[in-house]
Amino acid sequence: MDQVRFDEGRKAYDAKDFRAAAKAFLEAAGRGEGSGAAYHMAGNSFVRLRRYADAVTVYRYALADETYPKRSAVQCNLAAARVALGEYAEAVRDYDAALEDPEYEGQYRALQGKAGALFEMGRTEDAAMAYRQAALDSDNPDPGKALNNLGLCFMALDRPTDAVEAYRAALGFDSYTGRGKALANLGMAYHAIGCHGDAVKAFEKAIELHSHELTQAAREAYAASQDALRAPAEREVVEGWSTGEMPPVTAESPAVPDEVAGDPFSAARAAMPPVEQDGDPGADDDVNAFFAMTDAEMRERDRDSRRLEREQRTATRGPWALIGTVLLVIVLVTGALVGAFLTGLGYPTQKMTVSGMLEARADGRPVAGYWVAVPTSDIDKEMAKLPPLREYVIGTVERSPRTSRVSVTVTPESGAPLDYEITLAREGVGWKVTGVENDWRSTGGGS
Repeated sequence: MDQVRFDEGRKAYDAKDFRAAAKAFLEAAGRGEGSGAAYHMAGNSFVRLRRYADAVTVYRYALADETYPKRSAVQCNLAAARVALGEYAEAVRDYDAALEDPEYEGQYRALQGKAGALFEMGRTEDAAMAYRQAALDSDNPDPGKALNNLGLCFMALDRPTDAVEAYRAALGFDSYTGRGKALANLGMAYHAIGCHGDAVKAFEKAIELHSHELTQAAREAYAASQDALRAPAEREVVEGWSTGEMPPVTAESPAVPDEVAGDPFSAARAAMPPVEQDGDPGADDDVNAFFAMTDAEMRERDRDSRRLEREQRTATRGPWALIGTVLLVIVLVTGALVGAFLTGLGYPTQKMTVSGMLEARADGRPVAGYWVAVPTSDIDKEMAKLPPLREYVIGTVERSPRTSRVSVTVTPESGAPLDYEITLAREGVGWKVTGVENDWRSTGGGS
C-alpha cells in the first residue's frame, strides 16, 4: 500500500472531499496483504457519495486482505451498503458474518442493521429478536434506539402491551435523543390497548416537550383517545404505527467516519431537545425491570400487588396506614429487584445454566433450552467447539447487569484439560448462553 497516497486520502476525507478521498485511497491500495485499510476507506468514501454499488465492490476488495484486522467492521459496512441498495437477504448474510467475530466491538451496530433488513423482508419476529439483543449489548451507547424499534416490531406483530414496555424502557435512558418519537409511539400503543388517559398524556409530552410533529395516524389516535375520555362512547382503535425510527430505506450517508453505522435508519433520525425527566410516562419506573423480568412475571407481580391492596382494604386500620404499607411493599420489592439486577443475580444463575448445558452435552441430550433464541445451526456451530467431555470444573464468574462470562475447565475423553469461556445474556430473570470460546490465554494456545 502506498502510505503517502493513503495519508492524502485521509486528509481529503477529513476535509469532506470524498471524491478526492476515494481516488486517493484507490490509488494507494495494492493487491492482497496490506490493501485492506485503503479499500475500507475507499468504500466509506463511496458511501458518503451515495455510490453504494461502488462501495460494495471496494468493500469486497478490502475483505480479500485476510490480514486486515478490521474485517468485521468492513463486513458491517458492506451490509449497510447492501441495505441501501435493497439487497436485504445479502445484507443479513454480511451482518451475520460480522457477528461471528466475538472481538468485534460494533456488534450492536450489526444487530441493529440486521434487524432493519429483516424488518424490510417481513421477518418481523426475527427483527424484534435482533433489536432486543442490540438493546442488551453492554457496548451499546444508546439502547433507546433499539428499544424504540423493538416497540415498532411489537406493534407490527399486534402486541401493543409489549410495545408499551419497550417504549417505556427506551424513555428510561438519558442518552436517548429520540424521546419525542418514543413518546408518540407510546401514545399509539396506549391507545391500542384502550389506556386513553395514558395515551393523551404521552402525545401531549411528545408535542409540548419535544415539538414532535405527529403523523396522521398519531393525530387520529390522539383525537380518538381525547374523545374516549370525554364520553363513554364506543372506542375506536386507529390502525397505524409509523411514527418511529423505521422509515423506508433512503440513500442517506452514515455519520461514522471509519465505520458506516450498522443501523441503516440512523441517518434519518433528528436530534431532539432535552426532556423533563419527571414528566415522561413511565420515567419513574426503573427501566431495568424491563430486562430483569419476563412479561408474564411482571403481570404476576401486578396481580400480587392488587391482591395485597384488596386484603388491606378489608382490614380495620386507617387509610393512611394502608397507603404506607402498600408503598413500603412496593419500595422493598422494587429495591430487591433492582439490586439483584445490578449485581448480576438471577434464576437460573450463570453457573446453573452452564452446568445444565454441559451435563446435557455429556449425556447427549438437547442443549437448545440453555441458549438464547438463535437458530439451531448456530447453536450446533458453537457447541462443536467443545470436545466430548469426561468432566468439567466451573471457575470464575464475571457478572454484570446484562451480560456475564463463566470460565470452565473441560477434561475431554482423551487429552489434556482445556479452558473455555462461556458468555451469557440475561433473559427474563435468568441467564442463557450466547457463545463458547477457547480461552487461549489459559491453555497456552496461539493467538
